[in-house]
Amino acid sequence: MAFTGKEFEILAEKTSLFLVLMDKEGKVRKVNKRCESLFLLPKDQIIGQSMFQRILDEDESDFRKLISALSDNSPQANRIYRFATLVSDAILSIKFDFVYHHDQMIYATGIDVTEENEEHNLLVTLSKLTKTGVWHFDPLKEKLYFSKECYHLHDIAPNTPIALETAIKYYHPASRQKVEKHIDSLINDKKPFDFIERLISEKGIEKWVRVIGKPVLHKNKVIFINGSYSDITNRYKYIKQLKHNEETKNLALKGIRSGLFDYNIENNSIFYSTDFKKMLGLPLDKDFVPEEIFREMIHPDDVDDSIQRHTDNLKKDGYHYHNFYRLKHLNEGYRHYEVYGYRKKNKNGETIRMIGNLIDIHQKKLNEQTIVENQSRLLAMVNNSFAYTVLLNTKGEILMADENSLYIIKRDFKVDPTTTPSLFINVMPVNFKNTFAHEFNEALKGISVKKEIERITIKGTTQWLESKYTPIFDDQNKVNAVLISFHDITESKLAELAIKEAHIKEQELSSLKSNILSNFSHEIRTPLNGIMTISNLLLSGEEKQQERKKLLKYLDQSKDRLLKTINNLSLYSEFETIRKNLDYIEADMNYTVETSYREYRHLAKSKGLTYLLKLDESCPIATIDENIFRTALNNIIHNAIKYTDTGKIVVKLKAIKEYIHITVKDTGIGIDRKNLKKIFDPFIQESIGLNRKYEGIGIGLTLSKKYIEILGGIITIKSETLKGTKCTIKIPRVL
Repeated sequence: MAFTGKEFEILAEKTSLFLVLMDKEGKVRKVNKRCESLFLLPKDQIIGQSMFQRILDEDESDFRKLISALSDNSPQANRIYRFATLVSDAILSIKFDFVYHHDQMIYATGIDVTEENEEHNLLVTLSKLTKTGVWHFDPLKEKLYFSKECYHLHDIAPNTPIALETAIKYYHPASRQKVEKHIDSLINDKKPFDFIERLISEKGIEKWVRVIGKPVLHKNKVIFINGSYSDITNRYKYIKQLKHNEETKNLALKGIRSGLFDYNIENNSIFYSTDFKKMLGLPLDKDFVPEEIFREMIHPDDVDDSIQRHTDNLKKDGYHYHNFYRLKHLNEGYRHYEVYGYRKKNKNGETIRMIGNLIDIHQKKLNEQTIVENQSRLLAMVNNSFAYTVLLNTKGEILMADENSLYIIKRDFKVDPTTTPSLFINVMPVNFKNTFAHEFNEALKGISVKKEIERITIKGTTQWLESKYTPIFDDQNKVNAVLISFHDITESKLAELAIKEAHIKEQELSSLKSNILSNFSHEIRTPLNGIMTISNLLLSGEEKQQERKKLLKYLDQSKDRLLKTINNLSLYSEFETIRKNLDYIEADMNYTVETSYREYRHLAKSKGLTYLLKLDESCPIATIDENIFRTALNNIIHNAIKYTDTGKIVVKLKAIKEYIHITVKDTGIGIDRKNLKKIFDPFIQESIGLNRKYEGIGIGLTLSKKYIEILGGIITIKSETLKGTKCTIKIPRVL
């Protein structure tokens, strides 16, 4: 019997279903009272509202497509949609059945599935987070169902038909037979299975999965199998890595002869690892050993210090622990050990637990003692073999040095290379650096190099060293260090230089002797020959009066030349007598210099030279012996004119503070650099030998220097070949 209109109206108002009549645009035409909780409006105010006002943005597009697709050809559809509402804390999920009527109206009937939908969403979310999918298998119909996450785990598109045989093929070939056996056992024995195996996904990715299967029985027969897949690849690899790390740790501890311990300070008990107990001969059947038993194993000489370090370690800031001592070892006497640990503290900062390891360093200790002894022997050899010895690594850093080298480096560079890494090039004398890089690089190539170096010591003396760069090779014949030794060869070098200098002096003296004899012979014989020849001509009386005048002039010149030579020799030989009989006066230096200047004006004019005098307007006074000062200045002016063929001569006097400077500057031939050093030596001239261009015996400047120095002054010469010479006399001024 059909519902009456009134009955249907009562049913519509009292039902928990959502009843909605709407057009194709989603506009509401009629609703029941239940819809007030959806629209949050009274029933009569809902009419004309749009369904899109409450539907979530994410579902709106699908809702529009669905109602647009409803037609006479496709009049029915059902779907779950979510709506925003304030009735509950959750989103309201409604499962609607839609029916399209030929009057172009849509009749929608909905039921609240919020709770079920939330659980479903939570399960889906959980499945994604844990990478777990569900499956079930009907052994009677041989049908297999995969959840979405199962497809994802196999890298297969969702809803792809899949059979049990196909699913088994995704397992690693080595695992397939085991999986088949698990399924057969479940069907036959009716017992669940839980196993871990490898599978290869559609993309070729190897994954580790945990598979669980439980039977569903009817009349003691398996009619269904429910199960799950869980991707445990990361977990499996992590556990595998942990096992590998544990094995590595155990092997490493054995390799360094070390054992683990766990010290519980509160109850004074220590847990030792098996390797630890084996190493020290402790009972293997006891996990915990009292601290007192362990202390009895420490060498008597180390007990007090080790206990003090232990106490200090437990009280200090931070968390690390370090101690060392000798322990009585099983059948081997005492051996050296080091303890490294990490401390756990309570809220008061007190150490309550410590985990660490005990490391056998006995062989290391013996090696260190051997190294120290060898280093001591090596240093003794180094300190007594050479003046300086330095051992460098391939970077040029100092590894070892003798006492003298260390003392000099510390003194001059304020660094200790035994404690601070130091490049040798940064702590060596400056004049060592020019050649160091080349010699060091040659040694790195395996080539031994020797080099002589001259240096000035801190005392100002000259020291000669022979440096030797010796490459040090390792077992593979590669250079791993360079030994630089410095041998003091100062005495032999000075002797060698003295021999060379004596030889040069001998050659110079021999040459000088020949030049002196040649000069004397020339400077005396030439004017004498002239005097004798002219005298004979004059005595014969055959020359005319005009020629006799010329001969008398030549005779006078020869006489002056001979007299000058003899006078210079006399002055040079009587130098000590002259110095003891000086006649000092306070002389007007302008007048004194001008007198010498005038004396040679005619000579300069005869050579066509520009001859200038510049005096000081202050008329400076000096205490001098005028005779020897004039002699000194005259020699200098005479030399300037003699060695200048063109240009000018400038004689200048200038008072500067407490000294008077007299300079004679010419534009003559100049003096060669090698002769400039010896210009004040007696019998030295710019040109020497019988073919020399200029006359004289070479003692004029020697006399000038000696005379000026007697007067308390100095004389200096600057010269450049073919450009001229500047001679400066500097004597004290009377203020």
